[in-house]
Amino acid sequence: MENKRYDLMHRHLLMTAGKLLHDIPFSKIKVKEICVAAEINRNTFYRHFVDKYELLDELLNTSVQSIYTTLDIDKFKKYPFETIKAFHFDGTIEVLEFQLQDRTFEDLFYKSIFKALSTVTTDQELLWLVGNLYVVQLWNTNRDVPYDLRRDYHILDQIVTTKQFPPAETNGPLN
Repeated sequence: MENKRYDLMHRHLLMTAGKLLHDIPFSKIKVKEICVAAEINRNTFYRHFVDKYELLDELLNTSVQSIYTTLDIDKFKKYPFETIKAFHFDGTIEVLEFQLQDRTFEDLFYKSIFKALSTVTTDQELLWLVGNLYVVQLWNTNRDVPYDLRRDYHILDQIVTTKQFPPAETNGPLN
């Protein structure tokens, strides 16, 4: 019975943090806010996680492993941003775009993705691709007007494929 209660609370904390990520940048979320939202005390939180970073790492790792099992790897290698865009469950893309504006989240996100993928595959081409996606996303978030993943995924895919960024003065696809 104790393991079941522990597992239920663990999932509750992950789901609560996931809900908070919809509205609050990860770097601004405090353990206290997670505890208040989950209606628990801090000791309960710390029985499950060392800190909010460990919680996020588990949340991302679980998500990546779940997505990997349903992912069309060949399509992802050819059209990674289009493939990512296709995942519309529970507003995930919107939350991801929102959180990727937060440098702390962005760094943890790509580290977690790489770590999770490296546990489920040894495909070096796929692992290099994840690194390239990080570079393209980093470049994109530093633009004055970043490309929108839902609308401009084909431009981002083209950047990954050609390994060239568009000229600074254009916002359109590469020639």
